[in-house]
Amino acid sequence: MKLRIHLFEWPSRHNVHLALPFMLVLSFALHAASMFLFHASFPRSNGSAERIASVTYILPHSPEAAKLAPVLAGSDPALFSSADVGPNVWNLPKTAYVASFDEETPELKPLPPPGPSEFLPPGAGTAPVTVASMVPRASSVRQPAPATTVQFGGGLEKRGWTPPEGFKFSDVTVLTQQGRAPAEFLVAVSPDGLPLHFFPQHSSGDENLDRAAIRYLAAGRFAPAPSETEPAWGTALFLWGGDIPAETQP
Repeated sequence: MKLRIHLFEWPSRHNVHLALPFMLVLSFALHAASMFLFHASFPRSNGSAERIASVTYILPHSPEAAKLAPVLAGSDPALFSSADVGPNVWNLPKTAYVASFDEETPELKPLPPPGPSEFLPPGAGTAPVTVASMVPRASSVRQPAPATTVQFGGGLEKRGWTPPEGFKFSDVTVLTQQGRAPAEFLVAVSPDGLPLHFFPQHSSGDENLDRAAIRYLAAGRFAPAPSETEPAWGTALFLWGGDIPAETQP
């Protein structure tokens, strides 16, 4: 007896040629049923036809005039008026409006009594009095402008300050005449009174003035505070005075 070993076993043929037309028919039926079930039709709105203005003339003493007479009589605005006018609208009573400020005359307060009269001293009438003699003359001596000052705030408000010797703001070369705004710096001072850090808060508008202010703070000394262990922080506000030179021309 011989055994046959099949290397490949092919499955039986399926009826594929019938499945595709069947699925097409089934899909068409499902789509038709869904359209039938979910079909929604909105009612059409019947728009009103455009009409033009028309005028209708009714002959007096006609049946149409007799029908409209009660309607016209009920629409008479004179019926709803508070005045007894009647159908003769043109015979309205005359009304005059008077403003409130014309009805009453306000009472004005009397003037205060005049003060005591001032007479010229004896002999003043002999010489002519001019306006120039009565106005005091301004002093011709020009007052010098105050010098630049520094105001300390924060933790340095009550700390003693020794400015640097020989430092003059008049030696600063000013770049612009418009930058004269007060300059403010945040300053850190060691317990020994040595300035440690300088952080600009508000510039004066002139770079040379800001640098001069930092040199002024760095060269000065604060009063020592032996009881403190940490640096003290405060502000230094420079108020520029008349010792600042004018703008340097190039």
